[in-house]
Amino acid sequence: MTQLVAVVGATGLQGGSVVKALYAEGKYRIRALTRNPEGSSAKSLEQKYPGIEIVRADLDSFESLQQAFKGADVVFGVTQFFQKDILDKVESGDTDAEFTQGKAMVDAAIAEGVQSMVFSGLPSMNKISGGKYTKVLHFEGKHRVEQYLLSKADKIRGYPVHAGSYMQNYTGFARRSAEDNAIEFSLVLGPNDTLPLTDIESDLGKIVVYILEHPEECLGKPMAVCSGYFKAQDMVKAFTEVTGVPARYVQIPYEYLGSEDLAQMFHGFREFNIFDGMTDFAEYYGKRG
Repeated sequence: MTQLVAVVGATGLQGGSVVKALYAEGKYRIRALTRNPEGSSAKSLEQKYPGIEIVRADLDSFESLQQAFKGADVVFGVTQFFQKDILDKVESGDTDAEFTQGKAMVDAAIAEGVQSMVFSGLPSMNKISGGKYTKVLHFEGKHRVEQYLLSKADKIRGYPVHAGSYMQNYTGFARRSAEDNAIEFSLVLGPNDTLPLTDIESDLGKIVVYILEHPEECLGKPMAVCSGYFKAQDMVKAFTEVTGVPARYVQIPYEYLGSEDLAQMFHGFREFNIFDGMTDFAEYYGKRG
């Protein structure tokens, strides 16, 4: 029987990657979940992938999630810490806002008898840093959700995935210099510091498909979705090689981020390798068997 996969955040980068990969396989029924099925993003998705089901899902409503998950065999779940609703709650003192949203997804999936859930989690920067960096809330919330999912193994099969920093995000740090028209990439990291980077649009969905096709192998094991560790200056070099446009790297102070969460995250990237402190992915996968 063809599996029905309900994809949370289908119009976003992560959900969109999952929809793309599932559709390419041609053997899954896809239910794309979005806050606004009548919006332009949802309509574009429907045109791009004829035959998929577009369904409304309010991530802050348990009843809405239940309805959206009804009849699904698999749920792909993702939370968005940096969306306005969650940020507003955090600023008001509700630091559990992202966890609450993710937990509701797990509980709704269980209530509807969903067999499996792939959840986009992250490791705990607090644990990795030995308690040094405790305010990377967008890591901690996701980590707590995945741990909650795995604690419900008697009710639902859990499959956490861990994505590195999106390559797509770093184009937003590029600006054209008024002095010589070169492109400047600005980050808080030093030019030789490394980042775990992921081509999220291309790679995440492929990993999700792999999980669905190898369920026993992947059960309960956090799967890294990362193209590798890259030096900040390597991004600049690659940009110039591909486009032919002169570019340079500019290191900026941490204060420019305006966020303790992001500042501690980048400090953590500098001092620790977030995938269990290992330096390469052959070792990472070898450890997990």
